[in-house]
Amino acid sequence: MNRILLIGNGFDLAHKLETKYEHFINDFWEQKTEKVYNEYIEQGKPSSSGNRNIQFSHKDDPDIQISTAHYSRTRGINFNSNNFGYNKFKDLISFICQTSDTKSVITNQFLIQISENLTLKNWVDIEVEYYTALKQCLENKRLYGIVKLNDEFTSIKIYLEEYLKKQVIADIVPLESILNLMDNIIPTANLQHKERLPHLVSNVLFLNFNYTPTADCYASYLKKGLGDHSDLIDSISIHGELDNSENPIIFGYGDELDETYKQLEDKNDQDLLENVKSIKYLNTRNYQKMLAFINSSEYQIIIMGHSCGISDRTLLNTLFEHKNCKSIKIYYHKRENTTDDYSDIIKNISRNFTDKELMREIVTPKEDCEPLSSISKKISEIK
Repeated sequence: MNRILLIGNGFDLAHKLETKYEHFINDFWEQKTEKVYNEYIEQGKPSSSGNRNIQFSHKDDPDIQISTAHYSRTRGINFNSNNFGYNKFKDLISFICQTSDTKSVITNQFLIQISENLTLKNWVDIEVEYYTALKQCLENKRLYGIVKLNDEFTSIKIYLEEYLKKQVIADIVPLESILNLMDNIIPTANLQHKERLPHLVSNVLFLNFNYTPTADCYASYLKKGLGDHSDLIDSISIHGELDNSENPIIFGYGDELDETYKQLEDKNDQDLLENVKSIKYLNTRNYQKMLAFINSSEYQIIIMGHSCGISDRTLLNTLFEHKNCKSIKIYYHKRENTTDDYSDIIKNISRNFTDKELMREIVTPKEDCEPLSSISKKISEIK
């Protein structure tokens, strides 16, 4: 039976990459706070005449603009905050406002939306937030409309890609512990026992939902050890790759099963469909390659680090309810407090099924699954 390894963000996290949306947003505001404060200090230096009445401005940013009237630097220049990320930035603006008439405008309203939601809930799904904002545009409940929302979303996409490129600063080395796990679920994984190859009857597809090369490094490592049998393993970065113009990142929403989606189509406004994943898939052959794989033979899905949220519901429904899909096994995340996210993943998986009876038939019970997170605690690099 063929196997599909569904690779999500939890797989990157197991490799100590800070790739959560929370990591990205907090880093964005930390970097912005540092930049604005340094500009504030630099512009506040006394002139050669000794004049300490100065102006401060931060206007070269398309998303954030800050300007102050004349103020005195005699109050001191030390800024401290016990907060982090967005709240720290707001503390800085309050600090600058103490003795001046300051105007601070974050022109990117979507940036405010995701930042405030992260502050309130301690987590955020940017793609889900975008879809929520999109539906507000459909109902004329968003002040500036769809064109501005798409521009704001594009800015976030650019910021995110730049952030992720900083996270992948060196070649990613496959972890021995994860390769040992793969030896139990992929017949090709144990490269020390090539005599097993004559008995191999399955193909393996790494279906990578991340933008990073983490999953591909495993596929490449395993392929090298298979020699003439290397074609048994393939890898598809279904949502694109960092710094690859031939496979650009796909960032948006993918929930055609939602009842509102038909309304978006019927509106006959191209901008409403600008960031639909299933449309973006047609820019490459990746989706067709995936379809060819699932149509070729029966397969098992092995979920590693993917939450199976609704932002990928169109694609996941295609995979889960396909006639060739015979089982779905989850490698869940076990938290330090001994709780885990198996139930959360199951709830998300359920949302991707229209046939609930089929779901209960093919999803592997928890007692037959394992935590992926325990692997990351036993990490040792292959030398």
